[in-house]
Amino acid sequence: MTKFINYYNLCPIPEPKDFLGIAADREEGNIITTLSKNIVIIMKISTRKQIRSWSILEKLSSKVVYDRRSEKYVGVFANKILRCWDENTVDVNKSKKLRFHKNITELITNAEDTFVLYDDGSCETLCTAIETRKEVTSVPHHLLFISKLNLHGGRIFTLPNGKQIVTYFEVNALTGECHLIRLPLENEDRTQRYPLKRGNLRTTVSGATVIEGDGVPLLCTIWSDKRIFLLSLDDDVPPERSPGTFVSMLTHLKVDSPLSLLGVSGYSVAIYGANYGQKKEREGASLLLYNIQYKVVKVNQFFKVYFDFSKLWSVENHILLALGQNLSVVQYRVSKEVLSELVGTQICNDYQNPVEGDQINEEDCIQDYLQYTTDIGRCLEIDIPLHEERTRIIEANGKTVPFIGINAFEKELNHLKHMNLYVDVLETNEISSNEQITLMNNYNDKGFTCPEIQILASQMEKAGASEHEITEKLLWLLIKANLLSDIGVCLKRYTNISEKMLSKTLHFILKQIAVVDHVAKDFSGNEARILNGRVNSIMDIDDDLEKECNEDKKFEKRTNFPNIDLLVKKHSQENIPTGSKDILNILLSCNFDFTAIANYIRQDIKYYDVLMLLEYLYDMLADPDIVSFEERPSHEYVSTGFELKILRWFGVFINTHFQKLALSKDDQLIEMLLRWQKLFVQYKREIVELQETAALLYNIVEHKKLTKDRDYSKWYSIEQIHLF
Repeated sequence: MTKFINYYNLCPIPEPKDFLGIAADREEGNIITTLSKNIVIIMKISTRKQIRSWSILEKLSSKVVYDRRSEKYVGVFANKILRCWDENTVDVNKSKKLRFHKNITELITNAEDTFVLYDDGSCETLCTAIETRKEVTSVPHHLLFISKLNLHGGRIFTLPNGKQIVTYFEVNALTGECHLIRLPLENEDRTQRYPLKRGNLRTTVSGATVIEGDGVPLLCTIWSDKRIFLLSLDDDVPPERSPGTFVSMLTHLKVDSPLSLLGVSGYSVAIYGANYGQKKEREGASLLLYNIQYKVVKVNQFFKVYFDFSKLWSVENHILLALGQNLSVVQYRVSKEVLSELVGTQICNDYQNPVEGDQINEEDCIQDYLQYTTDIGRCLEIDIPLHEERTRIIEANGKTVPFIGINAFEKELNHLKHMNLYVDVLETNEISSNEQITLMNNYNDKGFTCPEIQILASQMEKAGASEHEITEKLLWLLIKANLLSDIGVCLKRYTNISEKMLSKTLHFILKQIAVVDHVAKDFSGNEARILNGRVNSIMDIDDDLEKECNEDKKFEKRTNFPNIDLLVKKHSQENIPTGSKDILNILLSCNFDFTAIANYIRQDIKYYDVLMLLEYLYDMLADPDIVSFEERPSHEYVSTGFELKILRWFGVFINTHFQKLALSKDDQLIEMLLRWQKLFVQYKREIVELQETAALLYNIVEHKKLTKDRDYSKWYSIEQIHLF
């Protein structure tokens, strides 16, 4: 199970422009923070304590790294001077200077060695660079007439054949052109330059990074039209294939704002950017863990403010974010991909038509249409006057504003919840900076009311159990303990719930919905009794088809008794208890696989429960203002809307109980199905109208002219007459 565990601020950044970067230290859990051009700090991530620090008179030009071969810290000064010192060094200014003829761009490290990347694009190990630093080498031909090249993002990769390559990005400050350089360490003459452009299209790169992949590194690029491309950096891949193959669309973030990308592990990419659809420029941001291989967002964490200055680093199982003037840490866990995390409730294909290769439209008119309608809706909104804007809360600094008021705190807390950011409120008597905040995927998740369940869930999450396994165990315990509210918490918190447990939980919720009024007796004198929210009457339909048909035939002879109508009315939305209705709505908003859940629904949900649910779903669809599903964290590439979820549940209940519904001739049941038919006819008519609109939008996107009707000759006409 992939998730963010906690989030906290590590230290402030005095000047973001002078912040040079982060590197791994000699000891695990420590990082080397080049906080400015004159300050280097060694910090422990878990405790946020400073281990050691150095203040340097000369200005650093790149981040300080630790060389594992020489066991010394290495820094670059003024692009041409190296200094090496150990952890016992008090004054770095007294360390020996090593001068170079060529400018040094940055130092790149891996688990074994340190490499020096020069501004001419060449690269060599640190020990070799020190030995040959006085030798003068020729400059590559493609750099002779270019004076302003920005090289950044250098990384070392080891190919399956044992060879090592260096990858870095090269940006021309004069023209803005960007290339990815693939440099083999053994043979620099085979250097390849991959241009980051897509033919003649007017698209720009919003973010790019190189990820590990499955042994062979991959170039991942996100473009200004939301498209994600992937390119293998193997030996036999020519630069002409750049930017690679189209993977998917990034619809969660704004691509016209700068994106920060970082390859975390394997096919996982950390992406930081502004939230899509925000009204203000810096109103909200998100940090995503996106799986390129399966095209799903594994984890999504919201932030209140978006910062243009943002950089990402990964040290062990921590993502370090330099956002504005703060250096923050997000602890994450990426478990081994298992099948239960990627099929069933994760991805629902029963309502998605397969697309063949020749039917794929590069311009993707659907995404453009969605963005077009969103922009129109944004333009139609009425601007709020400036005097009605929410007053900003002054941050408590301990001096002029010692503490924030309770009213202002609650107001700010409610605003954070509206920003989809769940906040833990910690009540403590002593002021401490060592508190950590637990991150939740769902901002409506307020935690389990039962402490034992909360401890059990936390222990299973820390042990690395999948959501499928956690929900399987928790829901069984909650059903046996009759903890209805905690069932809602479990359904909110986890997204990958098995279809079996969804069916069992639905059966339990229906048992909790009690009918207050007594159901009238039927004409045969048999009394229908309400026990635990279920109707036990003489028509207890067995699973055996013959008994089912015989019972239904007997039932057909008594079609005019008012039990079904009375039962459905008693289970309408106005009569269902509020707590049970809320939990039922949470369950109905869960994702499921149509085929997998059908067998369980057929076994667990009885005939009269289906009648009540059909009426309940119709009321929700006919009048969405009565109740709507809350927003849930979703790992699906294509999100499912409110109406589509209701129709999917309707299809499940109709298919699983079709035989019983077909044999019944009750007037109230037929009336209810006729109302559903009218609703479907209305939807069909609207879809036909939208198809014509979609065709016009497609022609607009493709810049095609509308064909005019031709003037046909009216002098004669041909008719066919069938005589026999």
